[in-house]
Amino acid sequence: LDVLTAGEEKPTMALNYSKWDNIVCSSDDDDDCHPNIDKKLWRRLMKEKREKKASEDLARKTLLESENEKDKKELSEIQAQKEKAEDKTKLEEKEKNILAAIKKRDREILAINRRKKWKPEEMCHVVEDRTVVNTPKKIDENIKNLEYEDFVKRFESKLEAYSKLTTESLSQGFLIKNPELLHEHTSGFLLLRSLDLEMNGKSDAMKKVVKQYLIVQYVLDLTKSMGKTDPREVLLPFFKKLESGEKMAGLREEVESFSKKIKERAKVKLKEQEEERKNRKTFVGEDGKEYEYVELSKEERMGPGGLDPIEVLESLPEKLREAFASKDMPALQKAIREMPVEEAKKHMDRCTAAGLWNPSNGSEGGGSSEKE
Repeated sequence: LDVLTAGEEKPTMALNYSKWDNIVCSSDDDDDCHPNIDKKLWRRLMKEKREKKASEDLARKTLLESENEKDKKELSEIQAQKEKAEDKTKLEEKEKNILAAIKKRDREILAINRRKKWKPEEMCHVVEDRTVVNTPKKIDENIKNLEYEDFVKRFESKLEAYSKLTTESLSQGFLIKNPELLHEHTSGFLLLRSLDLEMNGKSDAMKKVVKQYLIVQYVLDLTKSMGKTDPREVLLPFFKKLESGEKMAGLREEVESFSKKIKERAKVKLKEQEEERKNRKTFVGEDGKEYEYVELSKEERMGPGGLDPIEVLESLPEKLREAFASKDMPALQKAIREMPVEEAKKHMDRCTAAGLWNPSNGSEGGGSSEKE
């Protein structure tokens, strides 16, 4: 044994790479190929040579193993005979020769295994093979038949969340998790939202919503063009295409182009609202707030006595009608005094039935005039 003296370091052993010697790759044959020989032809010849040698070794190994099996059976028989035989000399000699033959064959089998050449595809084997199929989330069939208002009411929080996403990866994950949003009503909601944002001067937010709108619309259009029934079938391929710079640049251009259309539509819409505001009839209430005149139907106009106030007002004498229209109490009292009592009572009863006059809330002058 070598004895290490103080201060000496133990020598490190070199790595043994011999286990890689029996790995054969077709490209390794190129090193031995003559320049005048085609490399593909050379590789094919070397492959055939290795396969022939491997076939011969396998046949030889199979033969040796079968002979060993026969000898082992014979050994078992000899063991049984030795137990009964009186003279075991010949049997022991035969057993010794058989064991020597088996040992010789085992050495040859070991040599065959050691020189076996391994191809990369032979160095691994499948331990477990299984296929996992993800079950897609079931979508309620009734969702397809929902009206726009019902759809928005049911998925409003999800629609709001999707409209605020800023990256394609987040949009992909959100739509995979919520496939019910792959619906034409989602496109309508996002389109109206982008228009509303632009009308309120939020152009940057509008462009983000436009991009979300185009993603959903592209998926729906792609589903129809490919003859599919479920938009989820084209969702992943669509986002896979977006990973290329060319497709992403095309989406950005489409966002800019569509945003211009939204801006033009917003201008028209704002102009229409301004015109509508100018033509709208309003009045200032007693609380100081502005209210809009709303035309009511005849059924809605009916007074407590079942008479139409407009018809009753138009049937009044001119002075009485003008007094009611101007809410001039003195003029109303004067018009009543100038009428016969029966006629005045008739008109005031009809005004009360139509809701134009409330005796309980009238002034003392108005009450005395009616009484007179």
